[in-house]
Amino acid sequence: MPIATRSPDPVHVRGGPVGCLVLHGFGGSPAEVRPLVDGLAARQFTVCAPVLPGHGPGAADLGSTRFRHWIRGAEAALDQLRAGCAEVHLVGFSMGGLIALHLAARHPVGSVCTLAAPILADDPARIGGRLARYLGDPAPVMPALRSLVRLARLTRRQLGRVQVPVLAVQGDRDDWIAPESAAYLAAHLPSAGVWVVPGRGHFLALERGRETLVARVAEWMIVTREQKCPQRNESFPE
Repeated sequence: MPIATRSPDPVHVRGGPVGCLVLHGFGGSPAEVRPLVDGLAARQFTVCAPVLPGHGPGAADLGSTRFRHWIRGAEAALDQLRAGCAEVHLVGFSMGGLIALHLAARHPVGSVCTLAAPILADDPARIGGRLARYLGDPAPVMPALRSLVRLARLTRRQLGRVQVPVLAVQGDRDDWIAPESAAYLAAHLPSAGVWVVPGRGHFLALERGRETLVARVAEWMIVTREQKCPQRNESFPE
């Protein structure tokens, strides 16, 4: 994916009174979700997309961090948003989706949207093999990958505590995570919808149709503010 062509720096764009915390994936940066960040900011959301501890260009320190560090970084960004916004929504890509669900189980937020969240992750070696294309030799980050799997297990245990609406988005060609991941979230959350994106892979915010993704995520947050929920298993148009 053309991640390197986009800025990996943290983003904070001040807009209206509704905030959105956008979280990137394992080993990544806000570059993975930048089209989504820009699209939400253009719709007058106040948007924050931090670089989580150990992540960013090269992810040189990733192997020395664990999920508790990533969560603390996300919580700091959430506190910053909540200080200036009447309401905050969460959007998380891949690992960021797990962290968003964890935050929603512990903090008052408006809603959660997960993009390709690996809720059923259980094999750090397999994940490392896929990431080798982007991070090189996965051996130095294996401790962090094992922590990612522990984060998935922790998040599964916490799903019953997530009381806000959750939208689980997943591409039907995503071979990075278990195909039943989004369905698992819908089955274990009190208020959840599933949007399956035809012909899309794992990096949803960078693939074709990302403009539609931005529009639907923005619509989701607006709808949940009106205390409505989408129908389950809704699909994106081609």
